[in-house]
Amino acid sequence: MYRSDNEPVTLTRDVEAIIVPAGMNVKLRQGQQGFITQALGGSFTVCVEGNLFRIAGDDGDAIGRDPLPKPALPAGATDADVLELAWAQLRTCFDPEIPINIVDLGLIYDCTVTPQADGTRHIDVRMTLTAPGC
Repeated sequence: MYRSDNEPVTLTRDVEAIIVPAGMNVKLRQGQQGFITQALGGSFTVCVEGNLFRIAGDDGDAIGRDPLPKPALPAGATDADVLELAWAQLRTCFDPEIPINIVDLGLIYDCTVTPQADGTRHIDVRMTLTAPGC
């Protein structure tokens, strides 16, 4: 995890982003300048022209950061392994305005794994959100 308060950045390419807290998709343009206000849990929050935007971790290169790796399960993973990874992933989801993950914020009520007949698993998450962009 990486956290920075107001580190200046210049976008090196166009990048899709989500405006916070509205939740609308927008495109930030190459050359725009702003500040990284938060970089936690696999995404970046940047302030550009007075607005906050969430940039996905795999687009980190657009702001001079290495893309963040995606989660993976080992071969032969058990239901418990899947549940553990699900909770770990939920803990990487941070409110874009404050540096607290959604599990610690108490927004996740339950997470369960159900094996399917075809060998896959279904994950159910009961949760709430504070705003569409969050």
